[in-house]
Amino acid sequence: MLSREDNDLITRVGPGTPMGLVMRSYWLPLLLSEELPEADGRPLRVRVLGEDLIAFRDSQGRVGLLEEHCPHRGASLYFGRNEECGLRCVYHGWKFDVEGRITDMPNEPPESTFKDRIRAIAYPCVERNGVIWAYLGDQPEGQRPELPAFEWNLVPASQCYISKRYQECNWVQAYEGGIDSSHVSFLHSRLNPGDFRGSPREQGMKYMAADKFPHYETVETPYGLMVGARRKAEPGYYYWRITQCLLPFYTLLPAYGSDSPVSGHAWVPIDDYNTMVWTITWHPSRDLTEAELNDMRYWSPDQVGSSEGNGRHLPLNMYAPETSEAGSRWKSKLNKHNDYMLDWEVQKTKAFSGIPTIAMQDQAVQESMGPIYDRRREHLGTADLAIIRMRQLWLSAARAMRDRQAVPPGVQAPDTYRVRSASLRLPAEADWVAEATRATSPDADRVYFV
Repeated sequence: MLSREDNDLITRVGPGTPMGLVMRSYWLPLLLSEELPEADGRPLRVRVLGEDLIAFRDSQGRVGLLEEHCPHRGASLYFGRNEECGLRCVYHGWKFDVEGRITDMPNEPPESTFKDRIRAIAYPCVERNGVIWAYLGDQPEGQRPELPAFEWNLVPASQCYISKRYQECNWVQAYEGGIDSSHVSFLHSRLNPGDFRGSPREQGMKYMAADKFPHYETVETPYGLMVGARRKAEPGYYYWRITQCLLPFYTLLPAYGSDSPVSGHAWVPIDDYNTMVWTITWHPSRDLTEAELNDMRYWSPDQVGSSEGNGRHLPLNMYAPETSEAGSRWKSKLNKHNDYMLDWEVQKTKAFSGIPTIAMQDQAVQESMGPIYDRRREHLGTADLAIIRMRQLWLSAARAMRDRQAVPPGVQAPDTYRVRSASLRLPAEADWVAEATRATSPDADRVYFV
């Protein structure tokens, strides 16, 4: 359990909070490039780390990210005219470029220098391989860190698929679900083990179904933690699932099956009470196949209780209609108001939870904990070691920021983020750390799976 003070320390991310300052030390994935599809197109409302912002793509294709309210009289720049390399407030015509400079102030005399003394709050953005990254920290150009070298953001677009979903709870309880290997044996399980027959997931899922209380070990790394969850396999062997936990809010998950893609998440705080969950699936050395893409993009009721589909992604046919509200494009039709389409008959006969897809199963239980769970009420066991260790890292980073303005782990080591996850079947006497380090290297000759 955590004290109220420590719980607040890691969950609160708004401007000026210790954890908020920690997160602002990193480049953050903000948008998919497709969300700003054209130069001089419509602006987009964005909310991240408790700040309301406006994103736009200017005439030269550059991405701007401005504080939502015009520094003149506070009107929303969402209604602004995106034209001629700037966003013009429709209230009085003040125009801002992507760096927040005022390039035109038509309601002031031509000789006035007033516009040179005012700037809108603006955050730098960088695009790489279809992702728009934003830096909300206070380091000037030339002193900012490099983008993290995630393999998924370096491979060609044909080798990577990214989806997003809006989750109505604090980022910590969402993230902690992502590193909890023991829940897979329950929440995501099927009642009939034969459902996995012939599936690439078959062997790993059999191990997890047979051994429901994994033994955990962790290793601290320059970017966070490497977590090993060990289950019994055949006599003399263990099944190890190696999950990477990368500060401040990333996870990389083990693959299933021969030549399978690998996946990961980014749990980006929208504010203290909402999270944008990025799900990324990529293959290091080949294009994703049409069958793999279809597994991620589409879902039908026929898949309930079967091993079909990559349920980590929210399928395209599960998104709710978009509005102009920040992040609304990524909200699910399945939500707490319709009990996530829980099917009680399916729960009785096919699937442990009765809720469609892995993503919605996770979201349902994580949102059910409330906006921010009071961790004074919890009782952690041996299966929660990874969660305990990550909390220690978060608390250490937040306290160091609060007390000494110390640079958080990983900020100055972006190349270490180019790492993989793995699942391994190892002899009982094997050194799992050495084997996992070899298997999770981005220079490994293949993706390691069981």
